[in-house]
Amino acid sequence: MSMRTKAITMAVAALLGAGATGLALAPAANAAPYHGIDGGGAVGDDWGDEEDLGVDDHAESNATALWETVLYADGAKWQDDDGDWHNFTKSRIDGSFGPETESATQWWQEHYGLSENDGVVTDQSWAFAQRWLVGPSAGSVVTYQGDARNVTFKRISGKYRVRIKGTGPWKLAYYDQRG
Repeated sequence: MSMRTKAITMAVAALLGAGATGLALAPAANAAPYHGIDGGGAVGDDWGDEEDLGVDDHAESNATALWETVLYADGAKWQDDDGDWHNFTKSRIDGSFGPETESATQWWQEHYGLSENDGVVTDQSWAFAQRWLVGPSAGSVVTYQGDARNVTFKRISGKYRVRIKGTGPWKLAYYDQRG
């Protein structure tokens, strides 16, 4: 084989190799990173590093729906503009951190004696809530043992899933996506 043929063969091989590598990496490069509630191993440390939730932080998200599920499980109450208190019902689990969710979060924080009781879910609230997680059990089910009722989440491949209004299909608990 002549030097010229060897050089062409090596150049073609290099180009094919680079092209194959580019193709192989393309799907991973295009895949959106997971930006949601995650966990792995024992559930006792799943929620220790989660982001804040509130009217100004991830207010429209499946992560908010997960938090609202915790409020529902613990029998939280919210106060309306007239000062009347209402139960935080399953129908309130909509992934929208509005005035009712903020009020119920503040009730929850005060009920459990947390020093941060401004209605914003911070590390302190996440850490307190994670104490009541049990699992995962069959089907990757994680149970939150609330004061009023137990609720379940799914944790598959380290990613939490939640049901909007407590029913329907499981949704990834994204911080930046609702529904």
